[in-house]
Amino acid sequence: MTDLTTERATDRDEHGPAPDLPGPPDRAERPSAGPPSVAAGGVELTRLVGLARLTPQQALELTASLLADLADLAGRPEPDTAAPGSDPVASGRVVVGADGRVRLVPAAGGSPAGRPLALAPLLADIAGAARLRGRRPDLRAEQLLDELDRARTALPVAGVPAVARTLRAAAAGIDRGAVRAELAALVRAVGEGAARVAGSAPAGSPRPAARAAGAAARGAGAGSPAGGAKSAGRRAGAWLLSVLALAAVVALEVALLRDDISTDIDLLLDAGRGGTTPSAAPEPDGLPVPAPAPAAAGNVAAVDLRPLAACAPGAPCTVRLLVRLVPAAEPQVVTWSYRVVDRCTGAAETAPGGTVTVPPQGERAVAVGSVPLPAAPGLAVLAVTDLPAAAASAPVLIGSCLSDRQAG
Repeated sequence: MTDLTTERATDRDEHGPAPDLPGPPDRAERPSAGPPSVAAGGVELTRLVGLARLTPQQALELTASLLADLADLAGRPEPDTAAPGSDPVASGRVVVGADGRVRLVPAAGGSPAGRPLALAPLLADIAGAARLRGRRPDLRAEQLLDELDRARTALPVAGVPAVARTLRAAAAGIDRGAVRAELAALVRAVGEGAARVAGSAPAGSPRPAARAAGAAARGAGAGSPAGGAKSAGRRAGAWLLSVLALAAVVALEVALLRDDISTDIDLLLDAGRGGTTPSAAPEPDGLPVPAPAPAAAGNVAAVDLRPLAACAPGAPCTVRLLVRLVPAAEPQVVTWSYRVVDRCTGAAETAPGGTVTVPPQGERAVAVGSVPLPAAPGLAVLAVTDLPAAAASAPVLIGSCLSDRQAG
């Protein structure tokens, strides 16, 4: 986490002696309301980012507000004291106030001059607090986080004012008042948690405050053992109710669709046990069957077609289609058709297929269909997908051209 509030001794040795600052007050004169990281009416930004889980909207609001204040500070007629390669702004501390707004707290002496503010690491910390593992994919949230990443990348080139204007335009798409209210609640939670443990926790130990801020960020409002027990009871009751509701839905579906489910399961289990199996290469008793598409392409890893019973020319053929997919974060729509080829003459025609939507992270699409076959002695049936990519199965061979020629 970036340290914005203290100067290390090595930095002072490298850049010369530190300016004269008033010495620390006596122990009897120090306030006892809370730890030094909690300022009056606010919390330091680095501490808030380190303790709380942020939403992408909160991260955007913090970054946009911070850069707006720094842009105003950089526009003042003051000498540039920043080191080469750093941002031309400096500050004593960066604090998130009780109203949810970011403000710059001047260093000792009333001047904002202090150690140069390393903006790029700080912006990375803010974005990292909003980029959490386990959070469900959200297109809008990813767009906001991408805005923060682009701002951090453009900062050394475009400068603070230009990036501040860009983020202000991006923040116009969120409810900044509501987001600031959420940040104000986090600030209060961090301050109250730190005040409760200040008298009992050892100095320099952030664990109790971290637990208090984490609980506030999760929305846990129980302040007593009784409140915690009630909250746990409500969660257990909600979980039990959801399990009972799921069991009731499954039981109702089984009761209403028992025959259809049994039929479909039997068809799928019997796939490949009877009838002919797909051939990897055309039989030599007819013309070669050209592949209308590759065996795999894009998110389609393989296409498998097989009959569920013996098929004959001039009658419908019941087949099972299995499309293996590369899992994706978004739902995938699989569409296909059937290609029927006369192996004796080479003539081909297309029969309608179907459409299936596979949920996110799904690996396969399975369907049972019926393909009408023409009255030709030797046929080949292939399944061809159109979406999410064009791919074809191996041909299923039906009948024989040799028997037709021998009969003639």
